Amino acid sequence: MSKDRGVVKDTSLPLGQIRDRISSSIISSVLDIQKYAVTRENWLRSLECLYWAGDNEEPSGKRRRVENGSVATGSSELLRRRYLDPVWDDEGGRDYVAVSYTWEPSKEEEEAGYETTGRYLVEPRKTGKSALPSEVRDVVWDRVLNYADHVGCENIWIDRECVNQDNKAEKEAAIQSMHLVYNLSRWPIALLTRVITTAEELDLLADLMCGEVSPEDEEAVLNLLDDITSNLWWTRAWTFQEDHKASTRMMLLIPHTRDLEKRKQAIEGLNGEPLLGDVEGEICIKSMNFRRKATEFCLSYRKRAEDKDICDKILKAAAQYNILLGNECLLSGVRSVSRSMSPTILSDILSRGIKEESDRLAIMANCCTYGTRLDSNCLKADGSSLSLSILALYLLNGEIIENDPGQSGRGTLNDNVYEYLSKQSLSNFRPPIDHGLTFIRNCRFLDPQLTPDGTQTKGHLWKLGKVIRRKPMKWEKYSSLRPLDKFATELEYRDYGCSYTDLAARLLAWAYENPPKLDENGRSYRSGWRGWMAGEVEEALMEGKVLRLGCLVHPKYGSDASSYRAVFVSDGDDDWQDETAKSYAFTSSRLVEDPVFGNTQRHVSLEVDVEWQRQEESGGRSSYVPPKLYIKRWLNGFCFFEGVSQRPVLFPWPAALLE
Repeated sequence: MSKDRGVVKDTSLPLGQIRDRISSSIISSVLDIQKYAVTRENWLRSLECLYWAGDNEEPSGKRRRVENGSVATGSSELLRRRYLDPVWDDEGGRDYVAVSYTWEPSKEEEEAGYETTGRYLVEPRKTGKSALPSEVRDVVWDRVLNYADHVGCENIWIDRECVNQDNKAEKEAAIQSMHLVYNLSRWPIALLTRVITTAEELDLLADLMCGEVSPEDEEAVLNLLDDITSNLWWTRAWTFQEDHKASTRMMLLIPHTRDLEKRKQAIEGLNGEPLLGDVEGEICIKSMNFRRKATEFCLSYRKRAEDKDICDKILKAAAQYNILLGNECLLSGVRSVSRSMSPTILSDILSRGIKEESDRLAIMANCCTYGTRLDSNCLKADGSSLSLSILALYLLNGEIIENDPGQSGRGTLNDNVYEYLSKQSLSNFRPPIDHGLTFIRNCRFLDPQLTPDGTQTKGHLWKLGKVIRRKPMKWEKYSSLRPLDKFATELEYRDYGCSYTDLAARLLAWAYENPPKLDENGRSYRSGWRGWMAGEVEEALMEGKVLRLGCLVHPKYGSDASSYRAVFVSDGDDDWQDETAKSYAFTSSRLVEDPVFGNTQRHVSLEVDVEWQRQEESGGRSSYVPPKLYIKRWLNGFCFFEGVSQRPVLFPWPAALLE
């Protein structure tokens, strides 16, 4: 690899060209990068914040010397430091404004002369040192403190002042925990700088947020959206991550001229609250709501527009993922999202600007809630390939890639890393309709280990047996039995040729202990992985889908248990026509979830081909060699594996990565 400091920026290059440069297979290099993997439970030990001192903490008239030796004027404002614990103190520890902004001034700020700094002084970290002028622009502090005062929050977190930029280790820890800063903040804000200057623009924005854009105003709304989303803030990788992780709480602040204040305050939403906020000088819109309305508008307008480029540009900057993917599903005729969002997130990160290329790895890990990270300082010192570091990070966190040698149309070494992962990642997930992206985000291998032969993970292996084809169930008006209970009763009383008492008892016991709840619309539902899978089985029963029972298989010996303990759901009526053909499924799960530390739930359920391995003999005893599994498709299943340990299996690499 290159001896130059810094990761090699090669994400636009085909993987084959990168392989030729490093003179080894892609996987050999990925395994070499794996040694820089780092796993920590809590990167955020404490959070340094700033607050405005006020006259009570800084006696009036006290002389303060700034860095160049001159005396600060009385007009300077002092910001003091304090430390919070947002991880463990979920009350006061999360009461801070997390600021998302661009370090460099935007075009609008430059034109308005808002580039000056120095009016705000910051307390030094070392006792006895003089306060120094903040490097953050005065206009940024003005807007942030105005918002903080309005919402009644004293504490401000802003990266340039609250992260020690000169401490390499502290900066690395901050980079790896940035998602927590914005995710835990009660008041995350984004400072846009495109100023709303006319009543017409204000009304157009209000119409957009109400979903009431008239046909004659559509072009004007499109141009306004183009202006707002062309702002520098939308083009940076770090601000993309900050918005993504703040989620539903991120508030966009869009400045407006003073003469529009009264008109803004008079515009009301459905519940009578100010539609565009009531912070003086600022239009306040939840980022999630802005993205949703912008996405819906652009998708609708795009159907009729001759020039679709502006719509595509806006969607690239500010799309709402679930709406965009839902539209793709509608166009392709599938019922739900069926692919991981991680490649799309990677694309958005790679398309945005950044100062330090290696930071893209931390941003990707933060956005995708990865528990395993790569030490960027080590990668930079080693001159590692950014593309292969991305691939290593993807695999180390259990993302599932296709490995069936019989499947065509997948990624090749002619693709760059984004193209390869988009094509090679599993694309036939079958999430419950109402839980698409949340479901798929948790569908990753459990505790993956990268080996020269493939990804080793652990779980349960099932042999698929009895195929059940039945007519759709009907709701019986006076029956208290739900479909799952009725199905269990049928299993017990030989409706399918034999009595499957063990599985029937497990289904009935689970259904009794986990009764469905009612949502706000009076519809019944069950939550959690097993609740979702129970719902899939019940839906299959009501629709007459093919079901197949499964029994546990020991991955070392290939022997199966005598009783069925799982029910798997088919994709269609043509599944499993030959019941005698050997078929297997692999499942794994981790039900404990602590998303603050990146320990999200893990669930995998795949139909696989199995290549059994000869067990190695050593000293008269055989050592375990895990079977090789090749993915056929995602296969939802309701399984009972209590009392049986998850055992290692191996998913071999796609052939191209070994070339």
